[in-house]
Amino acid sequence: MKKQVSYLQKLFYDLWNDFGSVYLIVNNSERTQIGKRGFTEDEKKHGLILVFNDKTNNKLDWDEEGNLSCVLAFGTRKEDIYIHHDDLIGVFSPDAGVQFLRGDVDKEPAASPEPGPAGRSPAGRFLEQVPEEKTNEKH
Repeated sequence: MKKQVSYLQKLFYDLWNDFGSVYLIVNNSERTQIGKRGFTEDEKKHGLILVFNDKTNNKLDWDEEGNLSCVLAFGTRKEDIYIHHDDLIGVFSPDAGVQFLRGDVDKEPAASPEPGPAGRSPAGRFLEQVPEEKTNEKH
């Protein structure tokens, strides 16, 4: 398992256990499946934020690479979820005032050639993945 995924997983459980809810930012790609529901057009562009709380089934299966499998409810429908470890972009908790965003993942969604926001912050701002070459430029 990549160290970044291991850190994300540990923080995910710490936030869920300490604050009762946690949010997971997921990138759209062909590797990740959100049951029959799939990704909406907006989620394909901006990513999806999944909420885990006391009503969530706590049976989560993380394999040795850090891929996540679980069942989540979307309204009244339950969906089988599979999230590829490279599509786990970040985790945050508004209650804790904490967020963790990975910088080691592909900067572009696998299903789209254009990079886009990774999701929304607790304040409602889009979280954008900055391509590595932009972070290394001298200003």
